[in-house]
Amino acid sequence: MKFAAKRLAALAMALVLSFAVSSVAFAEDSTGITVNGRGGIEVDPDTAIIYATISTFAEEAAEAQDENNKIAEAVKTAMISAGIEEDRIVSEYNYVSPSYEYDKDTYENRIAGYNAYASISFRTGDVDNAGKYLDTAVAAGATGARVSFALENSSIYYAAALKEAVKAANDSAKAIADACGVQLGNVKSVQESSSNYYTSEYEYDTVEAEEAVVASANGISETNIQYDKISVTARLTITYEISY
Repeated sequence: MKFAAKRLAALAMALVLSFAVSSVAFAEDSTGITVNGRGGIEVDPDTAIIYATISTFAEEAAEAQDENNKIAEAVKTAMISAGIEEDRIVSEYNYVSPSYEYDKDTYENRIAGYNAYASISFRTGDVDNAGKYLDTAVAAGATGARVSFALENSSIYYAAALKEAVKAANDSAKAIADACGVQLGNVKSVQESSSNYYTSEYEYDTVEAEEAVVASANGISETNIQYDKISVTARLTITYEISY
C-alpha cells in the first residue's frame, strides 16, 4: 500500500538549487543606489516530525483520561521500538473536555460524557521511513497521525540564501550604475527585509489510517511518503555609494 504526499524540504549537503532576483531604485538623496535583493535555495529535508493524536471517550472524566494515557504510553513504546529515540519524544498537549448532547425533553444541553485528547510528537532524521512511523503510531492506537518535513538547522541554509541575495543585489546595482554612467562605490547600508522557510506535511485521513492498520496486520509494506525540497529564501535591501 502506498500513499504519496507533496514535500517541500531542506538540504543535507547535496546539490543546491539556487535562484536570485532583485529590484532597484535610486536613493532619495541621490547619493547612492538602493537595491532589493532576494536569494533562495531548495534542499532536501533532514528531519521528519511525526505527530500522533489520541482521543478517548468515557462517561467519567477520570476514566477517559486514564484510558487515553494508556494508549499514549503504548504509542510511545511502539515508536521507540520502531527506532525513535526517547529524548526526541515530546508531549504536545493533554486535556479532557466534556461532550454535550441536546436533551429534547428539557431543551437544554447536558453532559453526555468526556473526551480526553493527547498529542505526541516524534522527531527523527530517518525521513525516508516517515511512512513507517505513521503506520506504527496508528497501529499502536493513535486515532490520527501526520508528518512534517523540516530542517534540523535552517540557519545553515539561510546563510547560503543570504549570500545569494547579496550577489543578486550587487549584480543589479552594477547594472544600474553602468546604465546611468556612474561608478559604484562601497556599501552604505544593508537591511535584512524578511526570510521564508517552508515545510510540508502529510496527514492520514480516517480511511487511510484504518487501511494502514489492516495492511500492517497482514504484513503489507508500510505507507510510502514522497516529499519535495524545502525552499529557504532571504530578502535584503542594500544601498551603495556612487561617484561620477
